[in-house]
Amino acid sequence: MAADLNPPLPGAAPATPRYTLVEDLQGLFISTVQCALAIHLLRTAGLSTGGTAGLALLIGYATGWSFGWVFFLVNLPFYAIAWMRKGRGFAVKSFVSVAAVSALADAMPPWVTIAAIHPAAAAVLFGVVAGAGLLGLFRHASSLGGVSIVAVIVQDRWGIRAGWVQLGYDACLFLVSFAVLAPAQVGWSLLGAVMLNLVIAMNHRRDWYVAA
Repeated sequence: MAADLNPPLPGAAPATPRYTLVEDLQGLFISTVQCALAIHLLRTAGLSTGGTAGLALLIGYATGWSFGWVFFLVNLPFYAIAWMRKGRGFAVKSFVSVAAVSALADAMPPWVTIAAIHPAAAAVLFGVVAGAGLLGLFRHASSLGGVSIVAVIVQDRWGIRAGWVQLGYDACLFLVSFAVLAPAQVGWSLLGAVMLNLVIAMNHRRDWYVAA
């Protein structure tokens, strides 16, 4: 998900922001809060999504385990890959971001009580809120770890486009979700994933900014 799908326009001189520590911390805080809220909306409606967040949600639904701990643990193998592929700064910021989303998502339910939400509303709001949060993380050279890093490596080594690798993983995950969720929940979850990817695809552009 962290791969940039939109190269700079010919002749464009993309601005490369250089953030101060305070600006980075503020950006990461706001973005992780948005991502945690998006996860809270999904859990309230009993929905899932793609990526490692979707895997953690399904494991949580099936076992009753904490989403935060599962999400944090399933991402651990990806930090070494992120370090090798994207550098120390990206890996450290991604570790901090995943840890923050894990903690905030688990801490949020007692403070943000949602009595009821239609799954369609939860799916759309998830896509919008999580999309904005991920864009913020990308802009501050961070991510929520996961399969996208492996997808880039597969593309470099075997020539299989990263987008197809990510799509293949998510398709398998949604098929598995039928064993945990009702078909209607899977359908609404798919809507949320589509909304999220539309937000990222239409707004994560190098000619608008380049993550430092």
